[in-house]
Amino acid sequence: MDFLSHALVGALIGEVSPKRIKHRQLKGALAAMSPDIANFFAYPYLGVKVGNTIPYAHPEDFYANTWIIDHWTWIPWEITHSLLFWGLIFMPLLLWSKKPLLFGVAYLSHILLDMPSHSGIWSTVPLYPFEFRFEGWFDAWAWSVPEAIMWATIPFVLWRIAAYTRVPSIDVLAWPSEHEVA
Repeated sequence: MDFLSHALVGALIGEVSPKRIKHRQLKGALAAMSPDIANFFAYPYLGVKVGNTIPYAHPEDFYANTWIIDHWTWIPWEITHSLLFWGLIFMPLLLWSKKPLLFGVAYLSHILLDMPSHSGIWSTVPLYPFEFRFEGWFDAWAWSVPEAIMWATIPFVLWRIAAYTRVPSIDVLAWPSEHEVA
């Protein structure tokens, strides 16, 4: 799935989280995007290898250079998108540090949404390091900017509906102020 949709789904999860969690929408958005931090390895590396002016790989670069999934820069992506990593490393650390479960649920949403939205060799390996690929139905990560914005409207609308129905307000797009007890 694309980065924007992950952030909006995380914000939606934050919206329905307990109000006592300060900045819950932002925390949900950041946690839902966090598995893709591993892209900071593969994207610049492939961008340099294919000779892009700005060292950043585009979807067509990945399709033309499938060897990247066997390169060490791809391993962090596989790890952060693994249900085993989430259950055996991420969640125990989250519980040990006494952080809100919002982080764990938003992170899990990323993995679950990537499963149907990555296909072929780009499929997710939900039990990494065990080579079981979940074959998705399409490649949302390769959407053009207009397509990503179009599909991101669904979680955005759901998030705003949740916000509006939860907290009656005239200004539907208002974020809670820092002084509010969230």
